[in-house]
Amino acid sequence: MTDHVRPALRRDLAQLDLTHEASRPGLVMVIGDPPVGHIRVDLLDGFAHLDSIVVGADLGGTNTRALVEAVCERLSARGLGQLTAAPYAGAEAATYADLGFTEIPEGEPVPRPLLGVADQPGRVLVRRVLRAHRTAAELDAWVATLDAPRDVGTVKAVIRRPVPGQREVLHVGHLDVTEGLVGDSWSTRATRHMPDGAPDPDMQLNVMHHGLVQFLAQDPERDELAGDQMYVDLDLSHDNLPAWSELHIGGPDGAVIVVTEVPHNGCGKFIARFGKDAMTFVNGPEGKPRRLRGLCAKVVRPGTVRPGDEVVVVRPPAPPSDHAAE
Repeated sequence: MTDHVRPALRRDLAQLDLTHEASRPGLVMVIGDPPVGHIRVDLLDGFAHLDSIVVGADLGGTNTRALVEAVCERLSARGLGQLTAAPYAGAEAATYADLGFTEIPEGEPVPRPLLGVADQPGRVLVRRVLRAHRTAAELDAWVATLDAPRDVGTVKAVIRRPVPGQREVLHVGHLDVTEGLVGDSWSTRATRHMPDGAPDPDMQLNVMHHGLVQFLAQDPERDELAGDQMYVDLDLSHDNLPAWSELHIGGPDGAVIVVTEVPHNGCGKFIARFGKDAMTFVNGPEGKPRRLRGLCAKVVRPGTVRPGDEVVVVRPPAPPSDHAAE
């Protein structure tokens, strides 16, 4: 039954001399019993990358296509938005094109785990979209309905990133002046913003509008993929929240975070999960002033934060007018 595709069992790995694959993050699927071919997908910091397809006699590429379709279906069910691969330019790349992969345009940011793959000589980086992303027209229609509160908002989700690629949705989060969101990996992430590469204290927290991430994700299980630690129902625009505005969370004795001047623009990961139209939109003339990609903040008073907590805006004093002395 060469049309039978299934996750590889230990005996399959042994028969295919792939026992070493069991320790690598990712998945192996096989076709046939005993297997006559397999496909290997690596999960690189949460991104799916097709490492190899090996098939014996494959008249018309039927088995290869069955393996690719099966693994794409499984990855989509897990909430992943795309599958990348790096075939050699020419005939191999043409085969991948027949399997639904398109070349990633030169100059488009790619997730950091794929940078080494993209730089391999003679290869081209391609992707197959597993979930239709929102289009520019859909985003234009969505933003026309945006009506977020300006003075008192609500925490919708608190998400911790213990290590790159992992997310923990929290019922209660603890904000600390030194650590940011306790248990989050911000404090261990190097950054080019600081001379010594240390974590930038002005980037302790990323805060994003919850309605937009819901719209982009199209599935509650994918909301956390944006990578921000807090999602709120609040107008995050520059007009409403100038730099150094305070957000008081959970009452007068609760945590306080302050909006910093560091922009939050997104990266190749955002494109991989939500599409290039979304990246262009949040950084364009409609999205940039509204901070639709979100904002950077730091903790100035520790405390707990929970979904449902009020977020009260305290704006910095306005600068004195040039005519104040007249």
